[in-house]
Amino acid sequence: MLVLSVLSHIATVDHLKQAGLSLSVLAQFFKLGHQPDITTFATVINAILLQTSSNPNVSNVEDVLKLFHEMLHSRPLPSVVPFNQILTQLVRLKHYSTVVYLNRQMVLTGIAPDVCTLNIIINCFCHLNLIGFSSSLLGQFFKRGLQPDVCTFNTLINGFVLENRVVEALLLFTKMVEAGHFKPIVVTFSTLIKGFCMMGNNTAAMQLLTKMEERGCQPEPNVVAYSTIIHSLLKDTLYVDAMKLFLEMISRGIVADVVTYNSLIHGVCNVGQWKEATMLLNEMLSKGIFPDVPTFNVLVDNLCKEGMVVEAKSVVEIMIQRGAEPNWITYMLTLVIRGISS
Repeated sequence: MLVLSVLSHIATVDHLKQAGLSLSVLAQFFKLGHQPDITTFATVINAILLQTSSNPNVSNVEDVLKLFHEMLHSRPLPSVVPFNQILTQLVRLKHYSTVVYLNRQMVLTGIAPDVCTLNIIINCFCHLNLIGFSSSLLGQFFKRGLQPDVCTFNTLINGFVLENRVVEALLLFTKMVEAGHFKPIVVTFSTLIKGFCMMGNNTAAMQLLTKMEERGCQPEPNVVAYSTIIHSLLKDTLYVDAMKLFLEMISRGIVADVVTYNSLIHGVCNVGQWKEATMLLNEMLSKGIFPDVPTFNVLVDNLCKEGMVVEAKSVVEIMIQRGAEPNWITYMLTLVIRGISS
């Protein structure tokens, strides 16, 4: 149909300027009783969602909501797929309560949720600190003959961790794995490791890391899992244990990133190991890992605490020369340097 191709063209050629026009043409389809196909829906939705992503102001969100309601009142009803696209975008914009409300409207209109829809709602409840509601949605899967996937359980586990209910997260993890409902991936283990590190339970975090390796988790443990534990060990001033784990990580071929080095530099500075801090900084540079603002701030902060004002000034100068944009912490530290100097 010619109008369909025009609609697709409008959305594709210049989505930032023409998304509103695409929406108005789509609205005419619904009013005339026509049902655009899934390709047309996807084209228009992507145009509007791309505009909303690049400029998430009130009017753009209103466009998304307007599209949702146009779809909701069209006959025949579209499939659940384009609705999921809209809900996903609203989640990215952190409109969690709105998404929960819109989902209720979908169900009342007769649009049955699929696995993707339920995962989206579970995620929203987790962000709203309503993990109890998230957990209850597991029953909806089985009631509707749907199978929860790894995303479902990862989201629930993360929800428990966000509420500092790490033991419950581990219980869910254990129960679901033993029942054969899902095979945990790196993200699953990394989330639990983060939770135990937040509790200060480094032993449990290390055990999970070992379990990842024993289970042959694919992909294998990554820099995030190792860096999380390294940071936690250093926070507890367990410098030797942290360095041992760092060396183990390197021996396994896992490349450290700027987050890993920031934790290490911060940790060694806190125990007065300036030589180690310098070596780590040089190691970063030799591997092509450029220090970021947090790296410089850690160095400047600790140099100031040790009364090494000249060295702190040099670090700030190097930071600016390297093109790293100072943040408010850097400026505060610079004022401290000036105060000490004067």
